[in-house]
Amino acid sequence: MDDNFIYFSIDGRNLKINKENPDDIFMLKTHSGKYKMKTPRWNQIKVQTNEKGYKLISISPKQYKLHRVNYFAHNQDWDIYNSCIKTNSVDHIDIDITNNNIVNLRVLTNQENCFNRNCKGYYWHKQTQKWCASIYVNYKRKHLGYFILEEDARQAYLEAKKIYHIID
Repeated sequence: MDDNFIYFSIDGRNLKINKENPDDIFMLKTHSGKYKMKTPRWNQIKVQTNEKGYKLISISPKQYKLHRVNYFAHNQDWDIYNSCIKTNSVDHIDIDITNNNIVNLRVLTNQENCFNRNCKGYYWHKQTQKWCASIYVNYKRKHLGYFILEEDARQAYLEAKKIYHIID
């Protein structure tokens, strides 16, 4: 076995992924059609990119996001199959979704993962003719106030983000 790779299995398929370059991923081919091959071989899996920029691989018949596969390869006790629960999101620490190296990945709650979104946190409120700042905490919107200057509304949002959007 090669020390540069991590060996693991998903959906009964044997896989290996390069420790340094997660785009370098292989699946062990054991059958040709319905016939078993005498000498199985490793075939490189093609990495595709979806419309949002996430890298995907196909492990027949399912598609997986590469960052989730790489995280699973390094943490095989983690549940790769349950991406629906709110506590099982894999986050890119540097917010670059093309950087799937293990040092850039962590598991967060869905809410914590949303903290990384690049949003303004304020908008122009027509009725008051002022800037309104708000932030989401525990899936509820928290009003931060109305401001005459746009910069003040932005600053109020950034200060609230330091308090409420903390990732341990």
